[in-house]
Order: sequence, then C-alpha cells, then structure tokens
Amino acid sequence: MRNKKLFAKSNIILLLILLVLLATVIFISLSVREDNVQKKLSAGNSVAFIFNITSNKAILFSEVLIYHPGTHRAAVIDIPANYGSLIKSLSRVDRLDVLYKKGKPEQYIKKIEVETGLSIPFYFDFELEEFKNCVDLLGGLDFVIGTPVLRHETLSDTVLLPGGRHKLDGDKVIEYILNEELNNKDSELSSSHQKLIQTFVSALGANKDLLLMKEVFPIFYKNMDTNMGQLGLKSFLAEISNADCPRMIFHRVLGDKKTVDDKEMLFPHYNGNLLKEGLKQIVEALGNTNIIEGSNLNIAILNGTTVSGLAQRTSSTYRSLGYNVTSVGNAEESNVEATIIIGHRNDSSILERVARVIKCRNIQTENGTEGTITIILGKDFDGRQCK
Repeated sequence: MRNKKLFAKSNIILLLILLVLLATVIFISLSVREDNVQKKLSAGNSVAFIFNITSNKAILFSEVLIYHPGTHRAAVIDIPANYGSLIKSLSRVDRLDVLYKKGKPEQYIKKIEVETGLSIPFYFDFELEEFKNCVDLLGGLDFVIGTPVLRHETLSDTVLLPGGRHKLDGDKVIEYILNEELNNKDSELSSSHQKLIQTFVSALGANKDLLLMKEVFPIFYKNMDTNMGQLGLKSFLAEISNADCPRMIFHRVLGDKKTVDDKEMLFPHYNGNLLKEGLKQIVEALGNTNIIEGSNLNIAILNGTTVSGLAQRTSSTYRSLGYNVTSVGNAEESNVEATIIIGHRNDSSILERVARVIKCRNIQTENGTEGTITIILGKDFDGRQCK
C-alpha cells in the first residue's frame, strides 16, 4: 500500500514537472512568435509593413512601408483599392479590395504580395476612429495643406482647414482623409496617402518614448488590428525611430483605367511587370547608399520617339528610386534609334548606375556640368528597359 502511495505521489510530481516544462516551452514559443519583428529586423534585410486604412470595415487605401534597418532608408508604396487583377478564388477579374476582410486581411495581403513581388509579413489595420485615436495619442500630425479642406458632411463650401502648415488633431486628420477621397484624382490621392503615412510613421518614431510608457502603450495597441504581438510592436517603434523619414521614396502603380462589370479598375502597365521591376530596384536601393544620390543630381529625360508620355512614365521610375528629375520633355528629334545617357566625364560611375535602371548600354561623357545628366529615350526603349 505504501509503495502504491509513493508511486502515485511520484507520478503527480512527474506530471507537475511535465506541466511546468510544457508551460515553459509554450511561453518561450509565444514570446519568440510575439517578437518576430525583431527577428526579421535582425536579419539585416528590408522589411515590409502594410498600413490599411478602413471605413466601415472596407478599404479606403493601403500603403506598404519598406524599411531597411541597416541604412534606415524607407519607401512608401501606394496600393490603390481599385487595382484590377484576376482573382483566382473568385474566377473573375475584379478589384483587389474585394479580397479584404476586416480582422482577416491575410488573403488580401497575399494577393498584394503576388502583384508586387514583395513579402509583407506585418500589417496594421486602422478603422478611421482607431486612426483618429492614435493621432491624438501622438499629439496630432504636422501637415502642409495645399488645397483648403472643406467640411465633407455638408454641401456648402465650409472651409475646415485653409492652406498652409497646420498641426492636425485626430478629427481634422479624418476630415482631411475624407476630403481627399472625395475631391482628388488618382495621382493626387496616391501622393496624399503616401504623405499621410510618411507623417504618421515619422510621428511614431518621434514619440517612441511616449508610446512605450506603460500607461500609454496598451491604449495605442488597443487602437489597431495587427498581427504583431506587443513585443513585436515595441520593436517596430524602437526601430522606426531611426528611419530617415524626410527622404522616404514614394512609388505608385502606373496603369490604365478600364471599366469591367460596371467597376472602374486600374490595370498596371505591362501586366504588372513594370511595377515588380520598379519595386525590386527600390528594395535594392534602400540597402545600398551608393544607389540613391537624389539631391546631388539633376536629371533631364527627353522623349526621342513618337510614343506619347514615355518620358513622363520614365521619370516616375527614376523619382521612385530617389533621383532628382528636374525636367521632362521631347527631344529635338522623334526618331532616335538608341537610348543615350549623357553626363560629365567625372560622373562616370554615377552614369553607370543611372543607366542600369533602364539597362541602357549607350553612355556618353562630355565636359559639361557635373551632376547634370540627360537621358534621351530611343526606339530601343520599351517603357521598362532598353532592348
């Protein structure tokens, strides 16, 4: 009998030990998973985060933030809600936003990954009210208003915010967002969305210490839907405070609008290949300080063909990589056979990097002004690269 009691007691002790070990393993596993942000950042490569701003559980706009922890450079990629693509799960062509589900954005994000060629492991979902609350926690956002913001609830021209620099609280930021959605064209909307996320991310970094306070952080964390654990979000805030926000690269989808099943959609140029190549170059540029020389260069892009808008589209590619395109226009001739890049002989290494963007092999040096480069597009340029 005594042996049985001892045996039973030893079994209980063994069971308790096993339970403690199991709890420890689960805790460690959850902790590692919770701070997978730091794990990604520690790898030393660019990491992507998507910001989804929603209203009544529907996408208003999405912006992908790409950040490199080594160089602290960042880019913001605008993903239009009306991006048109074949949705295999629905067996039809439709807008990307049909895939979005509040609280379960994974399918929507996965499709964006396919279209962009990016890996996007982390997301922030903000309903307008949640975004407003976060802005108020930050003490507002500094904004430069170009066109006066009108009160969106009324049909009258009630001016809510005049032009100029303002400190916007949460309510005024929401007014700004809704005003932009109602009154701006696609290109202006993209720029507006990108500047908003740039300003928001900059404010997150500047107010890192405030947000990490034990009284504040739970409120901040509550006002979003994210797949980051609390440790992961804290790692994000600590790292993003180092971001070079003023020099963020902006990139947007270029394409053609078409109406399909009574829905207006934006279909990217060259079946999305131009977008993927541009983003690939941006990711490379973020990790290489020698690639982006933006403010040190003055680039002129001239169209030497009869293809309308070729120089303008090419300028978007260079600007998305941080290059300073100062002028766009037509060349003196419209039958240039081969694309040529012209610059000062002392800028030879820079010229080569500029040429690699469009795979141009025709470089000419001269005794002009250093830091000034002219690109003349020829018939060999197909809109993406030289053949």
